[in-house]
Amino acid sequence: MNWQPALDPVPAPAPGRGRPFLWLGVKLLALVVLLTLMLCLRLSGQLRGYLYGVFREMARAQVMLSTRHWLTLSSPHFIVRYQPEDAGSARLVLKTAERFYEPVFRDFPVAPSGKIPLIIHPSRESLNAAFGWPASESAMGVYWAGVIRILSPADWVEAKDPAQVEEIFVSAGPVAHELTHLVVDYQARGNVPRWFTEGLAQYEEYKLTGFRFSAVPEDLSDRPPYSFTAMDRDFDRLPDQNLAYRQSFSAVEYLVAVYGEKSLHTILTKLGQGWDMERALQAVTGLDLEGFTTAWRQWAGQNQTPQNPRVAGKSNFEAGIAVR
Repeated sequence: MNWQPALDPVPAPAPGRGRPFLWLGVKLLALVVLLTLMLCLRLSGQLRGYLYGVFREMARAQVMLSTRHWLTLSSPHFIVRYQPEDAGSARLVLKTAERFYEPVFRDFPVAPSGKIPLIIHPSRESLNAAFGWPASESAMGVYWAGVIRILSPADWVEAKDPAQVEEIFVSAGPVAHELTHLVVDYQARGNVPRWFTEGLAQYEEYKLTGFRFSAVPEDLSDRPPYSFTAMDRDFDRLPDQNLAYRQSFSAVEYLVAVYGEKSLHTILTKLGQGWDMERALQAVTGLDLEGFTTAWRQWAGQNQTPQNPRVAGKSNFEAGIAVR
């Protein structure tokens, strides 16, 4: 795609004006968000999804407000915020996002309101600080509440040739993965188990880029799997993160292989209507969660997928693409 940013970088407005009103607005926003979450715990699935959508748009607006002093690039579908040292990276990130926009939204037909915010962080420390994470976290991309945050490719791509930098970022960067998280969130209206959204994001990423886990043993039949309930509740605290990500991907592969890609969208539609995951799975497979686990594990033991030689010996998690 020979797409170029539609606008030149927009300089940041002068800081310091209206700060008392800004902080008052942020505090009011936090109060409204808290009340919204409290209500969500008590209301029906469909109404809970509606309120989650309100919360997501408010959170997205708050991020755009907090980054209003950053430089900005815009395209037909995205708005990028970045620091001056990432001017070159910003154009690459925006170009890559537009490249993946059409295939991802063709596979997941949803329509977020307005342009999708992409926030580029110049360092891992900056990205981790946005979520209060420890310095040991190594994510290269994060989706949360309508906003995609990306670690600047300048921080991790070692190549110097611009063409090679672009090739590496497109094939091994987190844009396709995070964009899938976004569309899944919108389609399921926030009501999606963590393992399922991670499996979908890996599946779509593999379809578009060929990138997949390769350090994890492909045979999952000789090890006890995590329960999908634990994968949803404690995904980031599970001791074997490689297994958690591989199992999520494998479960989605199983659904596609046995029930077709349409099954993924049926499940997402049911989740968006407020159904729980077990009920949505039963609508597609006729199996409860325990039966689904048994059937998936039998399938996984019989179907081994060859590793991708481009990333052999290095998993997404080890490469810092264990995105959330």
